[in-house]
Amino acid sequence: MIQQKKINNFIKSITDTAAEKREAVGAETEKILRAERAELERQAKRDAENYVRAKSASVKLEAGKRISEKADECRKAVFSKRSEIANATLSEAAEKLKSFTESPGYKDFLIKSAGEVIKEIGSVNVTLMLRPEDMVFKEEICNTYPNASVSQDESIKIGGVKGINSTMTLLINDTLDSRLENQKRWFEENSGLYISMR
Repeated sequence: MIQQKKINNFIKSITDTAAEKREAVGAETEKILRAERAELERQAKRDAENYVRAKSASVKLEAGKRISEKADECRKAVFSKRSEIANATLSEAAEKLKSFTESPGYKDFLIKSAGEVIKEIGSVNVTLMLRPEDMVFKEEICNTYPNASVSQDESIKIGGVKGINSTMTLLINDTLDSRLENQKRWFEENSGLYISMR
């Protein structure tokens, strides 16, 4: 009986020691697992943040490209529309100017314009240039400004007068063509269709 008691005490001691060691190993294992889990969670959080940052930057870059492309498309469409409006307006103005060149008042305009050109460049060695259709006024212009010669200029399409002073190498362009051309810039600035490049 004493022997059995000793054996039981010995077994209990071994069992208690094993249980203590098992608890210590379990606690140490749990501590290591918690530390590793915490590190894995920190790493996963860092990876997720890095992924979100990279993805956000990529999305922003792509969105920026699309916005820029869309803005370019819109600018081109607006430029095209403005050009279309300007061309239509200036074509209509050109037609009205051509109608004016067929009116009775055009001859007086032409003679007056020739006088303005001569006033600017002088009356010596002056050649006044007219479009082919306006050469019918040559004699009248020569009678009004006897020191000037008159020649034909095929580059004048609508009408008016150009003048050259060969002594001073001056050219004055008072044609309706050049007046209309000068209105293009005015039209762009004052039509309300100005487009910023920004």
